[in-house]
Amino acid sequence: MKNSVGIIPVFVSHMGCPNDCVFCNQRKINGVDDAISPNELEAFVQSYLETMKRDQIELAFFGGSFTGIEKVRQDAYLSVASDLKQRGLVDKIRLSTRPDYVDEKVIKTLIKYKVDLVELGCQSFDDQVLIVSKRGHSSSVVAEAVTRLKIAGIEVGIQLMLGLPGDNFEKFRSSVAETVRLEPSCVRLYPALVIKDTELEAIYLNGMYKPLTVDDAMLWCAWALNELNHHHIPVIRMGLQRTDLIDFDSAVIAGPFHPAFGELVLSKVFKNKVEAWLKNNIQKVNNFKCISIWTHPSQLSMMIGQNKINLKSFFDMLSIGHKQMVIKSNLEVDYNTVWIAIDDHITKITIMN
Repeated sequence: MKNSVGIIPVFVSHMGCPNDCVFCNQRKINGVDDAISPNELEAFVQSYLETMKRDQIELAFFGGSFTGIEKVRQDAYLSVASDLKQRGLVDKIRLSTRPDYVDEKVIKTLIKYKVDLVELGCQSFDDQVLIVSKRGHSSSVVAEAVTRLKIAGIEVGIQLMLGLPGDNFEKFRSSVAETVRLEPSCVRLYPALVIKDTELEAIYLNGMYKPLTVDDAMLWCAWALNELNHHHIPVIRMGLQRTDLIDFDSAVIAGPFHPAFGELVLSKVFKNKVEAWLKNNIQKVNNFKCISIWTHPSQLSMMIGQNKINLKSFFDMLSIGHKQMVIKSNLEVDYNTVWIAIDDHITKITIMN
């Protein structure tokens, strides 16, 4: 059984990133205009620890390009974080930054303060997409940053943003393939959204950019999740978190935003795996009287699908008619596993390792 992990998020907003990419308005994305000061950090952490009961606690600096913050403030944050780690109040320190903000001086700082993991906002490995999105660096910079961090013994996370201007599914597939080659410790998948007060908003309103639909973003992410899982690379988040600002009646102008986007993707993965098995065993299935699909209780909603879409799809595919088919939970079923029972015969399918 995996240890439970609690994340204490510290949003540093837009600090450390003078380069405004076309899609970015960090103050809207993380809901924080004024970042917490280093002097307030310990009290902030302590407030979380009062109610957070986890096997492992991680202090995470999100929302900007941490290693681009002025050095004095950067050191102040990390000094407090390192002290908290040394005292056993937190177990790990992680931060996010741009790949072109990782040089040898930065590495020395990360080592000094015992940072465990750095997430790199790569967005895409296609150079044309990076140019159009005004990222300010090429894809080769990402590989250099990953190499430096790994040599220093620091784990690496990669963030990909699908559906940026100039992107398409083939380019995204190539970005995922390059991610696999770099062997990160974790990946985040963010469908590109049109956020208010960004250059992308102007491009979209002028009819020069068409964001992905929720269905397309879901299909891309479902494919990527399966591919990354196949190579034992965990995807720790899909889609932006819902905050008071990230909603269609406030900050998001257009794009594949859904408050439960990650669950929609997982539901699609469950559906694809079960449908593939049913199609490969269609003759056997057509002779059944009753079919039951069992899953772990915590994943029952993913197997059924939103508005029972998965169950309806199975019915349509098999032309079940008067025959009985049910999806239900069973505590004996492992997480990320499905049991398919045709009459008295049970087949076990692993959805994700």
